[in-house]
Amino acid sequence: MTNPQKDFIAGIKEELESADTVDVKLDRYGYHIAGKHYRRTTSITGGGIAKPWLAAWKAKMVAEFAVRHIDLWKDLPTQEDKIKLLKSHPDSKRDAAGARGTAVHNTLEALVNGDPIPEDLTEDELACSRAAAKFLQERNSKPLATEMTIFNPTLNYAGTLDLWEIDSNGQTWILDYKTSSGIYPEHAIQQIAYQNAEFAIVSKKVVQEGATQVWEGKVIPFHRSYAERLGLVHVEPNKATLHEIAPDQHQHLYRTFRAADFMTKFLKETSTFKGKTPTRQIFAEGIVTSTEGNK
Repeated sequence: MTNPQKDFIAGIKEELESADTVDVKLDRYGYHIAGKHYRRTTSITGGGIAKPWLAAWKAKMVAEFAVRHIDLWKDLPTQEDKIKLLKSHPDSKRDAAGARGTAVHNTLEALVNGDPIPEDLTEDELACSRAAAKFLQERNSKPLATEMTIFNPTLNYAGTLDLWEIDSNGQTWILDYKTSSGIYPEHAIQQIAYQNAEFAIVSKKVVQEGATQVWEGKVIPFHRSYAERLGLVHVEPNKATLHEIAPDQHQHLYRTFRAADFMTKFLKETSTFKGKTPTRQIFAEGIVTSTEGNK
């Protein structure tokens, strides 16, 4: 370990000694930290940034599945059954990709904690996990935390980053591991949100309660100097590639995140999905002009 790494870690340990402990809950509604609700960073970037490619991808998945597996759906009893099966196919592909991502994240956490790589992985998951492990082992850096929750009370958001580390030159990094087919701009925007967090929760031990996770951890201030560099690690079965987010793009990406935040709030406040009454009324009472009775 280099001297810059030792000095930084010693400073973090000193902060933790006097840090307060908070209770955290994560469910489908977001994060609940010390009794206050925080929105997920993924909800902000997912809801506020348009993804025109997504609809085309889903349409392609359904069409390919329908052509290749016609025997699976053509004899289903009702049209509704056929539509339900075909519509669900993109979700199945997404879930399979999610399983790969979970395997890589679990491997990363195990390696940082000195535990063995998880067992019962598929051949694809194992190959990706080994690629991620090789990348981590060859990188001359010191992990500080994995699966660390950060939050910003001012802007009311929270998220969980994959890896916080410090390299041999004493520069701090946030790394996010991605097993998707590619690296996309919204991934970088999520990293920017992490970089601009105000606090971090360290030393957590998660307990699963159904679909809800609960834990407690020590809270320390999170400064910009704690995340000087940002990177996405694209993990594939045979390799892992680091894509650093260009430092001269950080400010631009932060403005984009803020814009996505405003858009997400607007969409939520004006939503009428399934008969919901919007919380923000955009229009005043209508003025009717009638032609009734005119000749």
